[in-house]
Amino acid sequence: SLQDCACCGAYISKSPDVWKAFMCHNLGANEAADPFKPSAEIHGAMYKWGTGEVALSAAENLDPANNSGGTTWWAGKGGTVPTTSDDWDMTNANPCPPGWKVPSNADWENVLSSNTLYRTNDGGSSWVAGTQSSGWTNSATNYSTGLKIGDALVLPAAGLRYDSGGSLSYRGSDGYYWSSTASGSNGRSMYFHGIGHVLTNGTRSYGCSVRCLSE
Repeated sequence: SLQDCACCGAYISKSPDVWKAFMCHNLGANEAADPFKPSAEIHGAMYKWGTGEVALSAAENLDPANNSGGTTWWAGKGGTVPTTSDDWDMTNANPCPPGWKVPSNADWENVLSSNTLYRTNDGGSSWVAGTQSSGWTNSATNYSTGLKIGDALVLPAAGLRYDSGGSLSYRGSDGYYWSSTASGSNGRSMYFHGIGHVLTNGTRSYGCSVRCLSE
């Protein structure tokens, strides 16, 4: 059907075909920027697991002065991380707009298994199916890498913020996207890098990207 805006999303099943809408940008990113070309403008904000508050805005995340973080500084960011074994509370602590949610671990698993995955290391002009390591370097100024899922979803390799002080790491070499699923005292996340992808546990006080899925 005709749409009045750019549509982003991916298959969550291929038997039968089921396509689900994702937001085109990471939370906090510049929504005027091209969502299909990795750049600093689409890296967006960082969130701690289970909270509805932003830990680092996009501007703070891109500011070189914040790359080294600081224990006291990071502890005061992003609200209180939940300590129960419950999943992320999408009723009271959902960082996504109305009608959207943080994908569950199962959502991410279905997306990864139902789509062709491509990678880029040159700002999005040339996507390569399968694995790719060239250009996926850990650098505070590397904004040119990302994972393309199917034909209509691009996730930049925005790295993460460490739980101990919020220092930046893995920008350009890795992407960490929260799921809403708990795993003991950790939160599950979808993690990708230049040579693969995996669903993994992450310390809840890490700062990771959030890409919202339609409810």
